[in-house]
Amino acid sequence: MVRIKHRYILFEVLYPPTKSGEDSETFSNSQVDALLTLHQSSPSTINGKLIVSILRKSIQTYYGDQGAGTAAVSTIVKYWSNKTSTGIIRCDRSAVQMVVGALTLIDKLDNQNIIIRCTHISGTIHKCEEYSIRKSKELIRLINKQTSKQKNVSNFLQSLQEGTNINVSDKDDDDDDIQGDDE
Repeated sequence: MVRIKHRYILFEVLYPPTKSGEDSETFSNSQVDALLTLHQSSPSTINGKLIVSILRKSIQTYYGDQGAGTAAVSTIVKYWSNKTSTGIIRCDRSAVQMVVGALTLIDKLDNQNIIIRCTHISGTIHKCEEYSIRKSKELIRLINKQTSKQKNVSNFLQSLQEGTNINVSDKDDDDDDIQGDDE
């Protein structure tokens, strides 16, 4: 008997800014604002069942009956997190390209514009989890790095606006006599 081989697809749901919303204004302010706008938490109404049903509809629409028969039957969501908007889908090895194609063609989820990005494909769910953790740490490191740069720049600009003196050199303390401290 032959074992059925599966593939695990790690994906993330990104939320682009709306054209008329506040997100579009903050999106272009800085790289951190753009990252935080795209990588926001999903609403609680989005769950694994909803994602599978929309994915199956997408496979049916773009790949027809044959695609629905081969790919949609064996496709299930093994993991979904609303906090991080990431998930892992299991499908047959022969249907990976169809599932990835159908995932990327989904543009609305629960009446919200979205972008689904497939970030990793693996033969084991453990490797997908490791990759997800590694990418999350890189994203946090990038946001922290950009935030600290912005704080340094804003502190410098604020000190210039306030007119505070920045000590360039510390010569002697003998200059106290010049300031008129003679009483």
